Amino acid sequence: MDEKDYKLILTLYKLKNITKASEKLFITQPALTKRIKKIEKELGAELLIRSKKGVLFTPLGESIIPYIRNVVNTLNEMRQHVSANHDFMGGSLSAGVSLNYARYRLPKILKSYTEAFPNVDVNIITDHSKNLYNRLKRDEFSMAIIRGEYNWDEQIILLDTEPMCLVCSNENANLPLNSYSYIGRTTDPISQGKIETWILENGISVDNTKLWMDNIDTCLEMAKYGLGWGIFPKICLDNFDGYIKELYFSDGTPFCRNTYILCKNSYYMLPQIKLLIKYLKNS
Repeated sequence: MDEKDYKLILTLYKLKNITKASEKLFITQPALTKRIKKIEKELGAELLIRSKKGVLFTPLGESIIPYIRNVVNTLNEMRQHVSANHDFMGGSLSAGVSLNYARYRLPKILKSYTEAFPNVDVNIITDHSKNLYNRLKRDEFSMAIIRGEYNWDEQIILLDTEPMCLVCSNENANLPLNSYSYIGRTTDPISQGKIETWILENGISVDNTKLWMDNIDTCLEMAKYGLGWGIFPKICLDNFDGYIKELYFSDGTPFCRNTYILCKNSYYMLPQIKLLIKYLKNS
């Protein structure tokens, strides 16, 4: 067995489904099945069986999972140790990145980083910030780029502060906001609270909300075509063809949203991590 076999078994154990595992591992189902049979032949034991509900591990198959996890963890620790103690820039790097940052900022930065350090194995996981925060606490990746405010007692770096903006079509720019629909969107509780505060301070009613989305690009298209107005972070407005106005609270404080890099102390000193943080800060 080799490291790919360990990953295969752990993926199957997590997903309990041949189809999903083959998609996750980017191999065909026949190739996956063939590899399983080869592993079982090498070990001289049946590790799993198929059922109508998916894959079931045999008692013996269940019993080897802790050993496989230990081997994988040991290999990862070895790579990180070697990477941290040599001038050669390699090793692995896993980062959780918020959906908006991954969509609007990360590609250009990651292109420069991977071109400069092609031997670093980069794994990017995108998700909502609140999910990334919880997954980082569970040590699922080395660092995270998170939007909004979260309690973190290890390495935390302010990456960006951006304005929140009122957005609508150019045709609707001079209309009272109470006269047409508010476009609501799903966001984290802290940001939603700030949006509600701004709306309340400005005496606006959103009872006429007809549109509620969970995708910013869709919201912006709706606003561009005059279907309503919304409040969006400036990060997503580079290509918006419409009216944009930066917002302030009643006391004059700018309505902003922060983006942070969160990193566990145990990973922060790794050179590949420090270099990625440098690229992110200089972008």
